[in-house]
Amino acid sequence: MKKISIIIPYKIFDRYVKECLEGCNRLNYDNFEIILLPDEKTSEDKKYTTIETGKVKPSKKRNIGVKKAKGEIIAFLDSDAYPRYDWLRNAVKYFEDDNVGIVGGPNLTPKNVNIWEKISGDCLGMFVCSGKAAIRYKIGKEKKYVEELPSCNLLIRKELFMDFDETLLTAEDTKLCFQVKERGRKILYAPDVVVYHHRRDGLLKHLKQMWIYGRDVAFLLKKKFSFDKVYYGLLSLWVLGLIIGGILSYFHEIFRLIYSGVVLFYLIFIFILSLLKNFRRSFLIFLTTIFTHIVYGIGFIYGILK
Repeated sequence: MKKISIIIPYKIFDRYVKECLEGCNRLNYDNFEIILLPDEKTSEDKKYTTIETGKVKPSKKRNIGVKKAKGEIIAFLDSDAYPRYDWLRNAVKYFEDDNVGIVGGPNLTPKNVNIWEKISGDCLGMFVCSGKAAIRYKIGKEKKYVEELPSCNLLIRKELFMDFDETLLTAEDTKLCFQVKERGRKILYAPDVVVYHHRRDGLLKHLKQMWIYGRDVAFLLKKKFSFDKVYYGLLSLWVLGLIIGGILSYFHEIFRLIYSGVVLFYLIFIFILSLLKNFRRSFLIFLTTIFTHIVYGIGFIYGILK
């Protein structure tokens, strides 16, 4: 049985960390250790391997934790997430394939959360909002190889781990996945490798997260660009199209008709999909999806220009 090191970075010991550790203690896997990386140690975390890191980015905390890890496999888990009881047992079997370097799966919205967490989860789980990443927020039908996975639910062979980029606040996990793929290993999404992950509990918090992610992905792609990664900038092209199309529509009737038609089709399409996702929350899902597109796109443009 492979030894696994669970790495959990956080600022302070709060109810989310408590919930996270309770989930880890219910795991039906015997050979694992838990490494906690708080800003400062507290009395609540004495029973685990705890490393006081000071106020640094999560990427730096994780790098520190990996250096102390004894496991063959490193399991990254966010402090506001908690695993399903079979998380490790299901994940470890996929590492029997030597071609697999990273394994991860769905990070689902917990049931007993406020409406904004539910709406954020609804939006992120829709292809029209998150694109290919939507599979991360729901249980897919089958395992599949993907471009990248988030560090809230990511397991990697320790021998393949390269330090997270400590200049990035987010998207450092994306960079790690790209690096592993460059070394010829595969990134596997497995629908039975499940954690429950809290969302931002307010619209502005959700949008701030999307802006930062768009910005940091742009930072990452500027460092090492390839045409297969143009996909990450599509929403920035949509935002530019809205701006340029809006300006042109003032100067010619044909531009105005085309622009109005495209925008109207977009709004109707998003609204129908929002109704299908959850009828009761459909209007808020509709608005949040639109704002998510715009804010991510602006964040990406900012990241390119900065």
